[in-house]
Amino acid sequence: MGFKKLVAYPLVFCFFLSSCASIRPHEYSSLRVPSSIDIIEENYQTSFKTMMNSKEPEKEFLGNLDLLKKIFVRAEAGLGDYDKELEESTTSGNSTSYENSRSYKKMIVIWGLSHKLQDKITYHYLALSDMSQDKSISSSKRKMAKDMMLKFNKKLHAKEALSQMSFDELKSNVAFAITERSGMIIKSLSDLEIPPSSFKDDLAKIKILRENRANFRMMGKQSQVNNDELNQQIESQSDQLQLVDQKGREPQQADLKFYPSVGPNGNVMGLIFPKNVWALTYDDGPHPVHTPAVVKNLKDSGIKATFFWLAEKIIPNQKIVDLVRSEGLPTENHSWSHAELPKISQVQLNKEIVLSTDVDTKAYGEKPKFFRCPYGAGNSVPRIRKMIADLGMIHVFWNVDTLDWHDKDPDSILARAQKQMKAAGHGVILFHD
Repeated sequence: MGFKKLVAYPLVFCFFLSSCASIRPHEYSSLRVPSSIDIIEENYQTSFKTMMNSKEPEKEFLGNLDLLKKIFVRAEAGLGDYDKELEESTTSGNSTSYENSRSYKKMIVIWGLSHKLQDKITYHYLALSDMSQDKSISSSKRKMAKDMMLKFNKKLHAKEALSQMSFDELKSNVAFAITERSGMIIKSLSDLEIPPSSFKDDLAKIKILRENRANFRMMGKQSQVNNDELNQQIESQSDQLQLVDQKGREPQQADLKFYPSVGPNGNVMGLIFPKNVWALTYDDGPHPVHTPAVVKNLKDSGIKATFFWLAEKIIPNQKIVDLVRSEGLPTENHSWSHAELPKISQVQLNKEIVLSTDVDTKAYGEKPKFFRCPYGAGNSVPRIRKMIADLGMIHVFWNVDTLDWHDKDPDSILARAQKQMKAAGHGVILFHD
């Protein structure tokens, strides 16, 4: 993605303890590991039962794909809004403070809505598959489940550009879930039923995006004025979102030492890095295809980066973990499943923070030293920061967000990153692998 252009900035470093943090001995409390019941999965089971007991379960299930398209075009419009704000800020010389940017907060909210909806759709799809094979229920119910799956697949594989772009990530998520089949009863889906990608390669995806982006954003702009449930959620959650509070904000003091703490010493944003010094970070992996490609780019460019990974993806990808660590690249904790930490129960928090740390420690061969809250949510919540500190980890935020979780055009990702880097001068850059 024009990687060498990005790293024309003088120095990029990663979160090695020897280079960016002074760690002091820390006593951490004993926290109860989660029960064997996965509460998140239980919530999806409840929503699945509710859907199947509704008057029109098929309409409700297929309607999720329509909602995903609405979220996609809203994200496109939001991306345009933020880029415009960033451009105006760059031109005027007044640096945009992302944590106070309304358009940026909306993008974070949309990110969460998209992520959770895709998780729910994926779970419901696999549950329908199990239901279609369950001979303990009536044949009419099995047929209903099969019919819903057939119509879902037909809609999922629509050829129009909006469907292709909106459902591309969902297809990957479904494919991953089918491969894992964790939490399902009958495991009825086979590898042959993994949804194929909408595109033959990334270049084909980029071409479709560029050809249709203006139309997507126009649709998203039109959607912004609707007073529907989606917009109400985006507006309401944006109002409530606090990414960084002043108590937890890394102060600009050159002598600040980092160590596990609820306060500023326990949160790295890069604000005290020397000028033109950057920490390059990648979230949400490991991925069996993308992560090795990122590692190759880093190696070819002579650059280090830090990977913040999800425990649920670490478990089936130990070979990728070993590859990254063999290159001397730090691997850290990004929770268990990318849940929105302030909105979940204590039992779920234990899984997302405590149990994920146990999984990381086993996979990495050492305990992670850093933690990043999914969506940045929880960085300003003392009870969450305390759990992280009690496990001996320092929280890591960012001050440059490429928004590559949505944007798949390398040119606009690169331009967005460089504008923010020019304005910030130093700090932590957020990418995803």
